[in-house]
Amino acid sequence: MIDFNAYVKASTEGKNPTYGVSGVALTPDATPTDVVTVYASAAKSVKVKKVIVSGVATTAGTMNVSLVKRTAANTGGTSTSPSIGQFDSADSAATATVKVYSAKPTSVGAGVAIASKALNFGVAGAAGIVEFDFTTRNDKALYLRGAAQGMAINLNGGAVPSGGALGYAIEFEEL
Repeated sequence: MIDFNAYVKASTEGKNPTYGVSGVALTPDATPTDVVTVYASAAKSVKVKKVIVSGVATTAGTMNVSLVKRTAANTGGTSTSPSIGQFDSADSAATATVKVYSAKPTSVGAGVAIASKALNFGVAGAAGIVEFDFTTRNDKALYLRGAAQGMAINLNGGAVPSGGALGYAIEFEEL
């Protein structure tokens, strides 16, 4: 398939177990940092293939969204662990851990932003979307090796537009 940027997109079916996790209507902290994290396990590495973030608000606004590769875990905050879905039910359950924060971590782990984009929070019915796709153009995916390495969707401590809510979807493989 050819997209509007005139480069060929190709995806060959891999043999690695592939997983997805997603959510909608996530109400973040008023000035959020990490809102979703994925950490590898001691048993398996994680290959992050795609991350999508969307935003809707009662008052339109813009926030910067960064993907941060963490080398230490966050501490504090209020989080839940959503269910991780298997793309193939014959694959084993994921060993990676995912956390979704409703109250930002009190301390974020060490890390570096590897990609950033502006997310436009549209009014209801006009959600803005940003996508980080590591499956095209022969890109190397984001690899997380060992339980100390993770990936965070980070909103850089900016103010969330009034009535703001997020959606997210993450696709990853375990190796």
